[in-house]
Amino acid sequence: MTDIAVVFDASALIAYAHGQIAAAELISEINAEGRHVGVPSTCLTTALAALTDEWDITQLMRLMSTRTMVILPLGGQDPDELRQVSEFTRLAECDLNVGHAVASALAHRAFYVTDNPKPAEVALPPSWPVLDLSPVRLVSDRYGLEVVPTGAAEPAQAAQPAQPDRHPDAPVPMPTVIEPMLATLRPLPTDGEWGYEFKWDGLRTIAYLDDDLRLLARNKIDVTHTYPEIEAVRAALAGRRAILDGEIVALGRTGVPSFAALQQRMRTPVPTAAAVRSKPVRFYLFDLLYLDGTDLTSLPYVDRREALQRLHVTGDPVDTPPYWTGDAGPALLDAAREIGLEGVMAKQLASPYQPGRRSPAWIKVPLTTTTEVIVAGYKPSVRRRSTTIGSLLVGMFDANDRLTYVGQVSTGFSDEDLRHLQKRLTGLGQSTSPFDVPAPRQHARQAEWVRPVLVAEVTFRSWTHDCRLRQPSWKGLRPDRDAADVRLPS
Repeated sequence: MTDIAVVFDASALIAYAHGQIAAAELISEINAEGRHVGVPSTCLTTALAALTDEWDITQLMRLMSTRTMVILPLGGQDPDELRQVSEFTRLAECDLNVGHAVASALAHRAFYVTDNPKPAEVALPPSWPVLDLSPVRLVSDRYGLEVVPTGAAEPAQAAQPAQPDRHPDAPVPMPTVIEPMLATLRPLPTDGEWGYEFKWDGLRTIAYLDDDLRLLARNKIDVTHTYPEIEAVRAALAGRRAILDGEIVALGRTGVPSFAALQQRMRTPVPTAAAVRSKPVRFYLFDLLYLDGTDLTSLPYVDRREALQRLHVTGDPVDTPPYWTGDAGPALLDAAREIGLEGVMAKQLASPYQPGRRSPAWIKVPLTTTTEVIVAGYKPSVRRRSTTIGSLLVGMFDANDRLTYVGQVSTGFSDEDLRHLQKRLTGLGQSTSPFDVPAPRQHARQAEWVRPVLVAEVTFRSWTHDCRLRQPSWKGLRPDRDAADVRLPS
């Protein structure tokens, strides 16, 4: 049998076929060095089942035609899968062998390539290199950014408030609800003691793990049944009682979080098993607020982060992404820009968790300017049937609680977005404009008005001098936001 120097799993094959830039570069570099590649047939079957685009299949064939052999398991395989694998190897002109890819590779200096390294690190010997293809890891490695390892800080004990009817060492009851701490929009800080994280484009969620799992969005809407795969956190923390802060995300074709991809799940309160398989989500954890009778919110960020990392919740679908300290901020922002992430978060290492407060101790540095708006009306399309939405009239509340017109959104919609919007706006119609500070006459002409209850997110270029959005573009509805919280910037 030909020597195997690299084994690709299904996630590596899919990353390459989807054209994830950093993954494709690394895989091409591996092949250019003349190493032989082994692919377990079960991994190839999984990849082929996930790829529906002809271009993706062609990309995979190109990879497989370079010194690659598909390894059939010694114990046989499902006949249908075997026929599929055999046909693919014939078309891709790669070798088909019987054996055990990992066992064969262990006899040589080899690598296991994956974007989900935890299972491989557990299963393989410690001396065997596992290459992590996740875009965040690849790019941070390229910029030489050293993540903060577990054990870098010793967690302090949370100081509990004195209570006359409780022993000082008695456990604190688990809170029913903790409102999420919010960040302020400011330039990236580089002076002082800060921790830096990537900013995720998803659904802010706090998980309450007791006898059951409960997931609450920012406006306290229960989304537990919308994302059943997050139930995996119960297995990861079996027997623990915890409150975890994080972001639910859906990965796009490039392997980074995509709000457009997440929208497809947000529209379905109780998804089918098929929808969960075809449009999976992940839960990225970045804070630990309560653990086994101890309230951690009063601890510094660095101690809460250390306690979170000591839980070792890593993998798919629940993961704890890394964070960085020191002078990593500017390089991390460059890395976020390169791989198409939303931006960077900076958090003061000494800051406690301040529930419900928008605090300067947390700073968000987005790479694209986004804001939340309230849908107040729409204008029918002039190029399609009159029942189709052509643009949305949107607003925000000012300091005097008056709903104020801020712009008209006419770009960024997919056909699916328009159909979903039409369905959501049905039944919300009203005869008069909801704006207290009215929209300009030319924009209000032929508008269909609705009750101002739906919140959406848009990107835009800048604000005009009269508080209008310049070039706003649709991102999606935000069912996790309350209209009363959407305010004009001060």
